[in-house]
Amino acid sequence: MPILKRFEAVEVAIPNGSTNTRFYFPNLPNLANAMIQNIQVYTPGVLSASPNSGSTMVTEADLKKSFLTLYSGDLQLIYNAPLLAFNNIISSATPNPYTNGLPDIDNMVISWTKSFISLSSAAGTTNVVYAFGVYYKL
Repeated sequence: MPILKRFEAVEVAIPNGSTNTRFYFPNLPNLANAMIQNIQVYTPGVLSASPNSGSTMVTEADLKKSFLTLYSGDLQLIYNAPLLAFNNIISSATPNPYTNGLPDIDNMVISWTKSFISLSSAAGTTNVVYAFGVYYKL
């Protein structure tokens, strides 16, 4: 795990009743020119509500069929990475079989509004959020 320099909690919403399979990150002005070290996704076994809005977390079933695509400028550098590869926290209530070290993002400057989460099929639950922790430096 890298030394914690800066951290920001981020969330991506699945609106109520949505049948979409692609959800874009919002504009994140604090992270616009930041060099990203790691991205961490949180599961409902770890957080009962998202840290930013207090919204309900996306279900583990939907996390298992979610993928992350990241852009830097106009370049698609990470394409359809399984989202649970970015989870490394074990919940004592429900041990997570996906636990490992976080992938090192290696100072990538991410174009957040072009980056997105995709699902292999529509989410089973709506009116929920994906919650992330972004480790970065300026």
